[in-house]
Amino acid sequence: MTPLLPPRRLSPRLLLALLAMMALVLVLVTAVALDALDRQRDRHQAHRLGPAMASLWQEAEGALAEGGSADGLLATRHITDLHFEIGPLPEGAAMMRFLFSPAWDGRAPFEARLFLPRPLLEGRSLDLGPAGDTLGPALAELSEEVAATGLKARLALPLSDGRWLSFASPRFWQNRWTPVARGLVVVAVAAGLVIVAFVLARLLALPVERLAESVDREPSSPALPLEVPLGAPEEVRQIAAAIDRGRAALAELLEDRTRMLAAISHDLRTPATRLKLRAEWIEDEGIREKILADLDEMTLMIAAALDYLKQGSAQEEEQMVAFTSLLQAVCDDYYDLGRPVRLTEAPPLQFDTVGTIFGPSGSGTARAPLTFDQARALRLRCRPESLRRALTNLIDNALKYGGVAEVMVQATSEEVIVDVLDEGPGIPEEEQGNVLRPFYRLEQSRNRGTGGTGLGLAIVKSVVDAHGGTLELSNRARVGLRARMVLPRRL
Repeated sequence: MTPLLPPRRLSPRLLLALLAMMALVLVLVTAVALDALDRQRDRHQAHRLGPAMASLWQEAEGALAEGGSADGLLATRHITDLHFEIGPLPEGAAMMRFLFSPAWDGRAPFEARLFLPRPLLEGRSLDLGPAGDTLGPALAELSEEVAATGLKARLALPLSDGRWLSFASPRFWQNRWTPVARGLVVVAVAAGLVIVAFVLARLLALPVERLAESVDREPSSPALPLEVPLGAPEEVRQIAAAIDRGRAALAELLEDRTRMLAAISHDLRTPATRLKLRAEWIEDEGIREKILADLDEMTLMIAAALDYLKQGSAQEEEQMVAFTSLLQAVCDDYYDLGRPVRLTEAPPLQFDTVGTIFGPSGSGTARAPLTFDQARALRLRCRPESLRRALTNLIDNALKYGGVAEVMVQATSEEVIVDVLDEGPGIPEEEQGNVLRPFYRLEQSRNRGTGGTGLGLAIVKSVVDAHGGTLELSNRARVGLRARMVLPRRL
């Protein structure tokens, strides 16, 4: 019975990020909701200011009619949520006029003035006669309308001595968020949350991306642990540990397979030698030659298998080499043996001249390109012996199946491209991917007499993959096969 896996706990970073996002969303919703509720409640309660303002105005007018002081009378009055004072008409604000009918105290029409911090129907007049026959209901309706604007306002009522009785309410008549402003704040905070979420997601994903990069960069030995980014969360460390365990298991499996095949080849070497010696005593020359050929083929197959397995085990150290000289040395070895191998080096560097104030310029002036005379030297960081073996395999295939081999090299600032061309029958397009697999041979080989072991191109691909490059096979336009090896230029 498989044991249950222990529950995984969220990392502190991830938990903190989730809590921070939830807190920000909660604060935003709470702020918007509370402001909307406060504004709605105050709007419905602002009518209470109407009777209070009417009562104060009537008391001030009564004191003035009796010859008393309205200032002294109002100084003894205190009303919650309502501030009032007697003085000149306020200035420096947008004003609205309100006309009341029927008139009070014999004045027709009775005028009240509302002052706002910014224009809102500035200069308009409004008759509040339908509000009622008394001043209180009319001022109550006006107070609700002022509270609905969400602006800080002052209301002034005229007195018989030429001054004005002005009112303000720090609770009901104050600056509040309008629906448009509230929407803008919500959009701004939502955009901020999106940015914060993106940044947090980036911070959480960055260690994983760096771990993926370290996995792509194959270390010199599979036994070396992966490089875990500094400050990586516990999940990333667990992933790195799991990858290390898998790599170690694969490395051990490859080593066991290599040791097994090495032991088999060693054990077969002695009986193969005895068979060769005994084959020499066979009187029939035809049978003797066939047995010796089979023994030689068996030896070559075992050696090729061991050679392929060595490409994935102990790798040689990388070093900076003159790549053009390496290609020339490989081709010279074949040329010394009289094999038709030709090397076409990379063309010399060429630059287009640019017109300046010291020389010819203008679109109509022809400029000759600047070309270097000396041959182009290509330097490449690689494993030279492995790369030499890969080039040798490609040239051997070209000579075996095409008769001739033409090696062409090109280079850019980022990669080196090597093409090995032959004049053989080529490979069907549907089989070009399969021939790169180990121990795979075409059912209809390009030369039925020599099918090979099926490891030549597989060894080339393993070498190119170890260098971080690509191997491409394609048929030429008329006849022959093009094997293209693309290697990145690393310094």
